[in-house]
Amino acid sequence: MKRADIVNMIYKDKDLKINLDKKEIHSIVNDTFDIISNYLTQDVKEGKKVMISGFGTFIIKKKKGKIGRNPKTGEEKLIPDRLGISFKPGKELKKRVNSK
Repeated sequence: MKRADIVNMIYKDKDLKINLDKKEIHSIVNDTFDIISNYLTQDVKEGKKVMISGFGTFIIKKKKGKIGRNPKTGEEKLIPDRLGISFKPGKELKKRVNSK
């Protein structure tokens, strides 16, 4: 799903009763993702996790380096240790997904 898809879903959802045009909704969606990304980036540096109540938790995990392979050439290459982000959905989100 792209950000534009989220904007369209919000714009077309009559139950939300939002009196905003697509440009305003797009700005809000972009700002929201930017804020979450900034907190994730900041918290990575501090070794924290980001929890959004009712939605889920973004967790920073250390991934060990490994030997990878270029699929075109078959050449082996060392992939260094790195940080990754994983998402653990909250109970409320799980309940909503499983109820449909």
